[in-house]
Amino acid sequence: MAEDCRDKIMSDEYVDFIWKSDYNVRELERLYPQYCVQILNDFYAVFYVESRILEQNRLPYSYEVFPILYTLLENESLEKSGIMQLLEHSVLQLRGEGVIVGVIDTGIDYTNDCFKNMDGTTRILEIWDQADQSGRLPEGIGYGSVYSQEEINQALASDDPFSVVPTRDESGHGTQVASIAAGSVDDSRGWTGAAPMADLAVVKLKPAKKRLMRYYMVRPDAEAYQENDIMMGVRYLNELAFREKKPLALCIALGSNRGGHEGTTPLSATLNAVGARSGRCVVIAGGNEANQGHHFYGNLKDGRPYEEVELRVAEGEYGLAMELWSSTPDLLSISMISPSGEEIPRISSSLIGQQYNFIFERTVVYIDFQALDPNSGEELILIRMYAPSPGVWRLRVYGTSIIHGIYNIWLPVKGFISEGTVFPNSNPDITLTSPANAETPIAVAGYQVQNDSIYIASSRGYTRRGRIKPDIAAPGVEVCGFEPGNRIACLTGTSAAAAIAAGAAALLLEWGIVRNNRPSMGTFEIKQLMIRGARRDPRDLYPNRSWGSYAIIVLS
Repeated sequence: MAEDCRDKIMSDEYVDFIWKSDYNVRELERLYPQYCVQILNDFYAVFYVESRILEQNRLPYSYEVFPILYTLLENESLEKSGIMQLLEHSVLQLRGEGVIVGVIDTGIDYTNDCFKNMDGTTRILEIWDQADQSGRLPEGIGYGSVYSQEEINQALASDDPFSVVPTRDESGHGTQVASIAAGSVDDSRGWTGAAPMADLAVVKLKPAKKRLMRYYMVRPDAEAYQENDIMMGVRYLNELAFREKKPLALCIALGSNRGGHEGTTPLSATLNAVGARSGRCVVIAGGNEANQGHHFYGNLKDGRPYEEVELRVAEGEYGLAMELWSSTPDLLSISMISPSGEEIPRISSSLIGQQYNFIFERTVVYIDFQALDPNSGEELILIRMYAPSPGVWRLRVYGTSIIHGIYNIWLPVKGFISEGTVFPNSNPDITLTSPANAETPIAVAGYQVQNDSIYIASSRGYTRRGRIKPDIAAPGVEVCGFEPGNRIACLTGTSAAAAIAAGAAALLLEWGIVRNNRPSMGTFEIKQLMIRGARRDPRDLYPNRSWGSYAIIVLS
């Protein structure tokens, strides 16, 4: 079945759907023989359905079955974070030995010296390249190619490594994240990764399908990755850690503004479940959205019949999809006015899947109401704009039934829309990207070590319902690691902060599980150790929306 589905899983002619399921894969294949099915975990499966069947039947699939699109969160650190104290401590001398650092990203340049042992062999256990269909399938998974440590060592011994193991990191982001988290000590350059003797396991994500990108109005050249592929990467790394009988520190430096910002997406649920296991620590970058103008916070309780939200669209914007989330039990309705004055009259949840064509703007707007999102239980209004005209659009938000009056609107993350497309009256709070708002994982903000100030773009908490996030902050400005080609390069953004925190988690897993000091240690305990050991400014109150519990300091 896996080999039969390999081409279909990769094809843009097949649509990916995430469905809740408690069936095993054989039962799903029996029930849906015309589809390809892959089990993501105990709760979710992904179906690959021929797109023409979907178009012919016009089945009323709702928002939550479409995979969310994620993008990269990039935009003296170990000393400041306290990790050097652990590396150099006369008794502890933690290095991450016996621990796997798992990275789900753009891949890895396995030829870089920072991923090698002193004898030149690799520290990488396995690489699963989801985009490469030329090699051996991972066990129980129907796409991509997996390369073992033995195969990587064969490649390194070859005059032409990539002819043996063809996986590459074309972006460089994954290589940088992996090197910061777990790069080997380089005495000649005075550099080290946070967990320099940990094993590495890497998932290279395949690019998102163009059909899904069109649905979300994301321009074709954007760097986008699908939720179901990330979830499959989590499954793969978790199973690898079980086979190797080693603890796993999982680093995810990807984010999205899709979802209700409360940690209820399928990926968030998956990370909650894995992070709750003994021997697992999940670390997630908080995002770089605080200063991007992509979040609007609204309140309808002041007696006005509606609130008018301005959206400034940049020249040449390909498209955008924004989400409006209410607070239960409120129900909202909307109208829209274009820059030239054309208006969509007030519409409510009784009208589903409406298309509106603006004559003067040549813009097409699709509006979908979901009165009861199955993951959060709250109302969602999804507004997708194709070729939006530049200028100021006005969105009027009405209260059909109001108790709280609070609502939030999010534009796509940076990288999915133009820089000048913003809410002029935006709010920097509640800008943590998904899945950093999931409850169990450690959500990491970024700060500048030079002056101990928060990184200006570092996304802020709390979650939409007020749960405290982020959890901690770590260095996130000009953090140096290695890019492909064995070159030193510095990374700015919460990706770097998450990589440092994942390395710190690997050191704590070594101390707790490998050295048998805390045999049941997992994400919850590591999070609390980091928070307890965090350095705090006595002039501030903690926790807070920007810092969480301040910088990672595990030893004073």
